[in-house]
Amino acid sequence: MIRNGPLPSRRSAIIQLTVLAALSGVAPAQALITIAKGSRLDPAKFAGAFVEWGPHGRELMLQAWEKWLNYPLSSVLGVDFYGGSTWQEFSTLGWVPGVWKTLNPARNVVWSVPLTMKGTALHEVAVGQRDAEFEAAARIISTAQPRAIVRIGWEMNVQSMAWFAKDQSNDYIEAFRRVVGIFRRYSTDFKYDWCPGWGVQDSPADRAYPGDDVVDYVGLDVYDFRFEGSPAERWNQFYLRAPFGLHWHKEFSARHGKLMSYPEWGVGNFGDNPFFVQQMYDWFVENESNIAYAAYFNVDGAWPTKLDAGRVPESRRIFRELFGR
Repeated sequence: MIRNGPLPSRRSAIIQLTVLAALSGVAPAQALITIAKGSRLDPAKFAGAFVEWGPHGRELMLQAWEKWLNYPLSSVLGVDFYGGSTWQEFSTLGWVPGVWKTLNPARNVVWSVPLTMKGTALHEVAVGQRDAEFEAAARIISTAQPRAIVRIGWEMNVQSMAWFAKDQSNDYIEAFRRVVGIFRRYSTDFKYDWCPGWGVQDSPADRAYPGDDVVDYVGLDVYDFRFEGSPAERWNQFYLRAPFGLHWHKEFSARHGKLMSYPEWGVGNFGDNPFFVQQMYDWFVENESNIAYAAYFNVDGAWPTKLDAGRVPESRRIFRELFGR
């Protein structure tokens, strides 16, 4: 999913650390979550989030998220999007990783990095015509978050993406591999996430898999956006057993020897659906040892996913109960 709303401006990034006190008034969750076998699930790796920019940057909003879930500072992953929809934005928003670092150098971030821009063919990236832009991005991200997870060209099976791979899967693969090669020159601690959108979408995701040597995590973005049937029927038909759904994700990741990840997930068009939140949590618990991380998309984008906008009170309640400490 593409983030919603305007890109942050330099003016909005003025650092005022005194606002931390204003973000600390949320009571901790009370429930302790246990998995079926009786051992305590550590939910921190499943409680990452993409949050709004806020007045001073996503880091401070993520700190409020941690307080809401009763986590220590820096215990969850942040998610952000590097660049924008044009090469100009890609080149001028390099200061954003620095805002994260200034506010909290201990935070690690999942950076979603576009593989190209509309109007630039993937082939141009694949043959090196945009190396300078990716060199700059790798240098900036490595300076701010040298252990970042880099999610390159996500949702390549979705037609709206500039790097839609349906008729150019070879160029997508070569471009992905080239960008990983550039990033590796700047940090040996980066991890690389290849992340389709869930379900059939607009093309078969596996045709654009770039290779085990350039992928650390196999991701999947999952949103509750269908209306057909009951919540249970939709869960089984559209998310669990659908082509390129959760069962496929588990099998494909295991076959390639990779951990799974869920860089984006959330409620959506269906509205308030605590059943979906519960099922996603149960899936995380069932597959805990094979999942690297998960992050909730707490910003309204293509679907209304935000938990604290007043539209999904039951989903918000059960999320805090399940994923809090």
